[in-house]
Amino acid sequence: MNDHNNSTNQISEIIFKSKYCKLLPIIITITFFVISSYVAFIVDSPSQDSDLLYYFYTGQEIIYGDKENVEIFNAPVGWPVLLAAVDSIVKDPFITSKLFSVIFGSGIVLMSYFIIRNVFGEKVAILGQSLIAVTPLLHAEVIMTHSEMLPTFLIFMSFYFITKKQLLQKHIILCGAFLGLSFMLRPQSLFIAVGTIMFIVFFVKKQKKRIIFCFVLFFLLCISPLLIYNISVTGNLIDNNPNLYASIESKSESNKEIFKNEVVQDGFNQDNIKNIINNLKNYFNTYPENLFHNNSHYVFNLGLGHNNFSTLPFIPFSGILFILGGIMGVFKYDLRKIHFSWVFGIPIILSIWLITINKIEEYFLLPIIFPAVILGLFSIKKVDNNILALLIPSLFFVLSISIVRIQSGWDMFGILIIPSTFSAFFIIKIIPKIILKIQNKCKLKSYKIIKKTTLSIMLIIIIGIIITNVTSSVMLEKHLLFDEPVDYHNLLPLEQEYELMSSKYVEIGEILSKEPNIENKIVMANSNNYAHYANSKFLYTQFNEGDKNDTIESFIKRENWSKYEIKIANTVNIPPDRNGIYDPIPDYLIYDGNIDVKKNLQVLKNPNDPRIPENFELIYRSDKTGIMIYKIE
Repeated sequence: MNDHNNSTNQISEIIFKSKYCKLLPIIITITFFVISSYVAFIVDSPSQDSDLLYYFYTGQEIIYGDKENVEIFNAPVGWPVLLAAVDSIVKDPFITSKLFSVIFGSGIVLMSYFIIRNVFGEKVAILGQSLIAVTPLLHAEVIMTHSEMLPTFLIFMSFYFITKKQLLQKHIILCGAFLGLSFMLRPQSLFIAVGTIMFIVFFVKKQKKRIIFCFVLFFLLCISPLLIYNISVTGNLIDNNPNLYASIESKSESNKEIFKNEVVQDGFNQDNIKNIINNLKNYFNTYPENLFHNNSHYVFNLGLGHNNFSTLPFIPFSGILFILGGIMGVFKYDLRKIHFSWVFGIPIILSIWLITINKIEEYFLLPIIFPAVILGLFSIKKVDNNILALLIPSLFFVLSISIVRIQSGWDMFGILIIPSTFSAFFIIKIIPKIILKIQNKCKLKSYKIIKKTTLSIMLIIIIGIIITNVTSSVMLEKHLLFDEPVDYHNLLPLEQEYELMSSKYVEIGEILSKEPNIENKIVMANSNNYAHYANSKFLYTQFNEGDKNDTIESFIKRENWSKYEIKIANTVNIPPDRNGIYDPIPDYLIYDGNIDVKKNLQVLKNPNDPRIPENFELIYRSDKTGIMIYKIE
C-alpha cells in the first residue's frame, strides 16, 4: 500500500513540480478576471437582464420611495438595497451589477484554491481551482447581472474558515459572520449555516457549546439589519414567501395550482411561516422528485443541457462518476469488508420498488446514491474533520433546498465547490491508485511504462475536461448574449457577426424615450428592459393572463385577471405595487409576435384587425423582430 502511495505522489509531482506552480492560483484567477471582464463589459454592451432590473427598481423604491409597497418573493432585500445604493455612484445598474459579478466571481475562483488546499493539499487544490475556473455556468453568471456571485463568494469565505485543520474560535466567528452577510443577499446560506452547526455538534469535541454560541451570535448579528427591516416594515420576521416561489416553479400542474391557491388564501401579506406549515403536505409531495431528479440535475447533469455545473456539463451523468469516485476515495471504502447486500442488494430492491410504483424515471438516482450514503456512514470515522466540515453543510444544503423546485443551476451555487473538489481528488489521487492496482493484478513490473501510462491518462483527462468546459463556456455565452444555437463550428462570439439580444430593448427604448412625458407614462410589456431604456413606468404581462374571451380593452385593464396573476405582475411592476394601490392602465403596449400568447390576443399581430380598439395607434413595427408598439390614447 505504501508503494502505491509513493508511486501516486511521484506521478503527481511530475505534473506539479514546476517552480512556477505556486503562481498558478494567481495566474488562473487573473486569467478568469480578464476574460470575464472582456465578455461582460465589451462584448455584452449594452446589456439585458429583467431580473436585475426587478431588483434594482425594488432597491430604489426601498431607499427613495414607498418601501412598504415592496415585496421580493425569492430573496431578502439586501441585494436590491446594495445594488441601488452603489448605483447612485456608478449610474448604470447593469455596470454596477457586472462589477459585483466579475470581481466576486474572480474571488470565488481564488478562494476555491484555498478551500481545497485546506482539505486535500496544494496539488488537488490547483486542479480543483482550474475546474472551477472553466465551469461554464460560472462564466455565464459572471458575465450576466444576476445576484449570485457576492453571496456565493461569502459562502466560500465561510468554507475557507470552517475547513481549517486547526479550527479555532475566531474561525467559527468568521464563518458565522460571512454566512450571515450572505443570508442578507440570498436565502441559500441559511442551509449552509444549519449544516455547519450540525458539523460542530457531531464532530467538534472541545468547547462545543461555546463554539456554537459564537457561531449563532455572529450569524444573528450580521442578519439583524434584515430582521429589523422586516419587522418594522412588514411586521413579519421572514418576509419571503416560499409558497409563491413554489407556485411559479412547480413542475406538476396540479401542485402548481395547489400552491397558487395557497398563495391567494394567505392574503399575500400574512404570516408566511404559518402558511408554509399549513402547506407542508404539498411540499412533501414534491420533495422526492426535487431531491433525486430536478435539483440533483444541476450537480450531476442527469440530462443533456447547459444549466448545470457538472464536471463535464455536456456529457450526461459524468458528474456522478467523478464526484462519487472522489467521495468513495475520501471515505476509503473497503468493499471486501462490506456485506454484498449493501453494495448490490439494496440498489436492486430499490430499483424494483420504483419500477413497481412507476417512479423509476423521477427517482432513478436513489438506487445510486443510497448505497454510497450508507457506506459513507460505515466509514465516516476514517475521514478528517476538515473534509466533513465541507461535506456535511453541503449535504444538508441539498437535503434542505429540495423543499422547493430550484429554478436554475446557479441557485445551487452554495455547493459549487463540491464537484471540482472531489473530481480533482479523484483524478489526482484515485486514478493513479486504480492503475497501480491493475499493474499489480497483471504483474506488470516495468515502473517507467506504468508511470508514463498513468501520467498520460491523467493529462488526457485533465486537458479533455478543460477543453470541453472552455468550449461549453463559449457556446453558452453565445447562446445567452446572441440567442445563438449551440454550434461547435463557430465558437468565437464576434460582435460584427451577431446581434446582441439586448439591442432590441435599446432600440425600442430609444423610440419610446422620445414620446412626450414618457417618464410618467406606463409601458405594458413582457420585459421591463423596454421601460428601463425608455425611462418610463412599467406594467408586467405574460400575455397569458385573464379570460380566453377577453377583449383587448378588458385585458389591458386586467378586469378578469386572477388575484394570483395580478400579484405576480404587481411584484415586478415599476414601481412595485405590493399592496395593489395603483391599479395602472398602460399608455403603451409592446407586443412581441414571437412569444406564446393567448389566442384572443393574437389579433395584435395584425394592426388592421377590426378587433383592435380604435384608440390603439401603431407607432412602430419590426418585421425582423416581430415587435410592435401600440400607443393607447
